[in-house]
Amino acid sequence: MVWLGLVILVVAMAVAGIRKAQRAGMWSWSKFAFTLGFLALLGAIVTAPVLLMNMNGRYFWPVYAAAWVVALGLVVGFIIQARRWKFPDARTSLDANRNQPPPR
Repeated sequence: MVWLGLVILVVAMAVAGIRKAQRAGMWSWSKFAFTLGFLALLGAIVTAPVLLMNMNGRYFWPVYAAAWVVALGLVVGFIIQARRWKFPDARTSLDANRNQPPPR
């Protein structure tokens, strides 16, 4: 039952974050969809060894560790690339964050 409360909390926080970004002019549905697709790819990379390999096999743990290393490397690369994304007014996400008013 606790997990249901956590799911509701995460959804509420996501909706609040989306609305705040929309008001600030820093929201893009296409980039949001791309990010969800990227997260699905990472999930597939990490779960594929668990589903496709014998967990008692000799090579399971090295392959599983390699999958996590690849996934974490892709996350770092994604974050670096996402910071360079341009908004419709040609601002990068770093410029947009720099020009935001301080929180109340």
